[in-house]
Amino acid sequence: MPSLQDMCVATRILCDEPRSQRPSAHRILMAVTQKTQSFYSKLENTGQAWSLKPDYLLNVSANTGDFLLAVDDSYGKPVQVITTYPSNPSFIPRYVEFREFSYMNFDWPFPKNMASWIMNDGSNCTAMRIAFYYQDDGSRWARVLPQPQLNATYAITFASGDWASTAAMESSPVLTQFHQLIETWAAQSILPSCQWEDDQKYNMEHRKELFFALKNDEAEMQDDFQRYCRNLVVDQIGIRDSSMDGDSFRGWS
Repeated sequence: MPSLQDMCVATRILCDEPRSQRPSAHRILMAVTQKTQSFYSKLENTGQAWSLKPDYLLNVSANTGDFLLAVDDSYGKPVQVITTYPSNPSFIPRYVEFREFSYMNFDWPFPKNMASWIMNDGSNCTAMRIAFYYQDDGSRWARVLPQPQLNATYAITFASGDWASTAAMESSPVLTQFHQLIETWAAQSILPSCQWEDDQKYNMEHRKELFFALKNDEAEMQDDFQRYCRNLVVDQIGIRDSSMDGDSFRGWS
């Protein structure tokens, strides 16, 4: 399982082992981490949960609607919200729908502090909707609807966010069988900084040769990567609430 350090070494080899400090080890590491993060972003944009953070437990309190999330940039987009009830081992959890902040109150014909017994599933978790948002200072928040009237806990699963910036040199990226693709991207990135000889004309010509070779390798690996992603994606039917088609929260509008 190749680590970031192994990938830096491989990237230098792909560039035909240029002179020491041409480019520097720091420049190679930067290219590898940037391309690894790009790899994570490409995976996330497939819509699948490829890499997940440990569940974050959101504790809500009565008569409060907005809650600060104690998460850093390594936490990406939310994937699911599940109700929890630790005092009852036989409790059956349910999903809580999360929406864009601006649509939280769309088609909501109830008080925002609706009494807890109206939508109760046997636990203290009464949330029917949740929205995630940022404030100006960069902090992340969650708004819960209806506003909790009881103390409760929800388990939130996040996809990986800014993985590369907090990864150690011994860390390995998800889907390590595609580490060659990341290394190829990184090698192309550092080519302009590579030098092999004092002759600058030779260096320029050699960069061009390596660039075309790396591009050919990238095309083949990129095709395998895209096929892998497509084969693991299951077709689904998406349902979106509308004020026109009767599939609203109330079910009878």
